[in-house]
Amino acid sequence: MSWDYIVIGSGSSGAVVANRLSGKGGGRVLLLEAGRRHRDLRFTVPLAGFSMRMHPKSSWRFESEPEPALDGRRLEIPRGKGLGGSSLINGAVYNRGNPSDFDRWAALGSPGWDYNSVLPYFRRVENHWKGDNAVHGSQGEMAVRQPQVPNPFTGRAFEAARQMGFSVTDDIAADDPEGFHIPDFNVDDRGRRMTTARAFLDPIRGRKQLTIETGAQVTRIIVENGRATGVEYIKNGAPVIARASSEIIISSGTFGSPHLLLLSGIGPADELRAHGVDVVHDLPGVGRNLHDQPACIFEALTKEPRAFHRTFRADRFAAQIVRWSLGLKNELATMPVIAAANMRTSQSSSAPDMRFMISALSIRNSVWFPLIRKGAGHYMMALYGVPHPRSRGSVTLHSADPLAPPRILYNLLTDEHDLSELRRGHRLMREFLGQPALSTVVGDITLPPVRLDTDEAIDAFHRRAAQTTQHPMGTCKMGLDDLAVVDPACRVRGIDGLRVIDLSVVPVQSSGNPNATAVMLGDKASQMILDDR
Repeated sequence: MSWDYIVIGSGSSGAVVANRLSGKGGGRVLLLEAGRRHRDLRFTVPLAGFSMRMHPKSSWRFESEPEPALDGRRLEIPRGKGLGGSSLINGAVYNRGNPSDFDRWAALGSPGWDYNSVLPYFRRVENHWKGDNAVHGSQGEMAVRQPQVPNPFTGRAFEAARQMGFSVTDDIAADDPEGFHIPDFNVDDRGRRMTTARAFLDPIRGRKQLTIETGAQVTRIIVENGRATGVEYIKNGAPVIARASSEIIISSGTFGSPHLLLLSGIGPADELRAHGVDVVHDLPGVGRNLHDQPACIFEALTKEPRAFHRTFRADRFAAQIVRWSLGLKNELATMPVIAAANMRTSQSSSAPDMRFMISALSIRNSVWFPLIRKGAGHYMMALYGVPHPRSRGSVTLHSADPLAPPRILYNLLTDEHDLSELRRGHRLMREFLGQPALSTVVGDITLPPVRLDTDEAIDAFHRRAAQTTQHPMGTCKMGLDDLAVVDPACRVRGIDGLRVIDLSVVPVQSSGNPNATAVMLGDKASQMILDDR
């Protein structure tokens, strides 16, 4: 089989790439996805999709190595498996981050990726509820909507923010890109989760230039005379080879893309030899520079019975499902996030240095039945995280077996800067929850179970309880330095005809939620390929 382009992975970047390259000015595209097409309600109702993040049907269910700064804990790593990738199971929050994130990216050796350069692509893929303006678009494929049902706690959270001296904004993509806000979500007008498969693949399924193969696990990139010419994959238990006359694009994500390069003999030579993999190209940066935002949570009982617990009562939940199916306003159409913030909390910071996200539910919430199964109770959850961590981890091989998972080590909180910033976030969040505006909302704090006043106690809590925001990036870093894997056009250094287009190329962490950036990246990098063609 021969194609112009082969795209590996149908996630938040890959689906966009397949759409663009099979359209006008492109060529014949083969899109290979290891997972399946998911159509049932669990991947259409936004909140239900999030509950599937570690389900074997829809997740790769990765796990980290024992983390040295987290008391040796292994972290769960949910990564979406199926058409749409992690957009199937993520929090559906649409948040580009701060303009300074992209300016920093460009300053580190990637010209053309500054905020002014990427803004047209953000606008082009958006179908935003605010319509066309200087920062938003309304003609794109990706629906961006606000929650259908506002939460009564939101106004009080905003007032508490003002009491601490923080700003409140109605659009963090506009003139004031910092402060507390109501998040936007990738949800359409009928309350259905807008995965990248729904947005970019379903409308073009009849396109003759595009062939989509699901259940196709790619095991190796074929490189001949320094050029990527094809791929090997397994379909229905049998090996298959497909050839590409123009380019091969890897869009398998922050863990999958470096893993596939390593299996193909592209990476640190000594590491490859140690696993018995023939070295095709010595590229030391493959799998290095893994970063994700460290975060932790408070949980508190609410004094008013308006948390999401009431919606999870079986009869109310069923009523909300009926409303959802009829396209009526309902509480299941978005996540129960009542407020979020990307903000500067220190005068010495030139960019957002803290993330807050307040939700009207507990991590233990599930459907409950009066007199039969007791619910978790009326809780709110308050997450605080470090947007720009300095700790760096790696993605390496467990073995040369292409079906074995990669070896993932975050090294979370191993840099003292990250530990001290998370500690500062803990104190800021405690202060926020104690503001007068929240006095009638926030009851007893149940997590942590006791008040932590010393640095040592807070650090010990974080070693026991810290997680990531599940925004991994950076393992095929874009740039010009010795550890860069791809150049500013996403071309793999030293191999012709091969690109990586996904969040693995992002050199430094974004202060927002990464799905928006992944979609933009797929659109902009595809345009580079079409311009070359």
